[in-house]
Amino acid sequence: MSQELQLFNFEKAPVRVVSIDGEPWFVAKDVAEVLGYAKPRNAIASHCKGALIRGVLTAGGMQETTLIPERDLYRLVMKSQLPAAERFEEWVVGEVLPSIRKTGGYSVTCHAPQIPQSLPEALRLAADLAEQNNHLQLVVAEQAPKVRALEVLTETDGAICITAAAKQVGMRPSALFQWMHENRWIYRRAGSSRWLAYQPRLEQGVLVHKLTELGIDDDTGQKKVAEQVLVTRKGLARLGEKLAGRVA
Repeated sequence: MSQELQLFNFEKAPVRVVSIDGEPWFVAKDVAEVLGYAKPRNAIASHCKGALIRGVLTAGGMQETTLIPERDLYRLVMKSQLPAAERFEEWVVGEVLPSIRKTGGYSVTCHAPQIPQSLPEALRLAADLAEQNNHLQLVVAEQAPKVRALEVLTETDGAICITAAAKQVGMRPSALFQWMHENRWIYRRAGSSRWLAYQPRLEQGVLVHKLTELGIDDDTGQKKVAEQVLVTRKGLARLGEKLAGRVA
């Protein structure tokens, strides 16, 4: 099945996106070129684990195009040497993804309504519509408590450490740390063993930094402060959505 592209522009450079099963997929060539890779095809082959080829509708007609999921976009960002890579990531997180979610993804092809040609056909169509409506009402009623529970969870103050978050989502702590690192939630500075949160994740409210005073440094006389990454209730809900059904 062909996919229809949606065009975004990062500092005048085009970045095309399509929706597949409600998830954004990026045209790999666009992302690699924006991030300054001299050989985009090699970069995609080396760093992208979930790339696929799909027929997409472009201005020049139907074309086979290599697409990458959000996690592979972050992998390309992480490996890029371009100073604008961080700005690109913040643009994706702050503008592209919210725009997609706000519009419900992308335009959906609408089919012309079926027009009944006879009274029996009209009655049958009305019965089908009534049955569908009843089913939708039952689904809404069934899901309402779960939706409200999720809303309460995301609105609750407080945060927990990543080890505790791993227990909540049913993963080993080491596996969750690895997933969060690969998907651009957390990182380590060179020469440090301490994890820190990426700025876009702090701005999204899914992670926070907890500062703990460790006393006074004997050499400098300044306060020693340790930073710890904590997962907020909103972040825990986001992780639950991302990792649903995953066992590690």
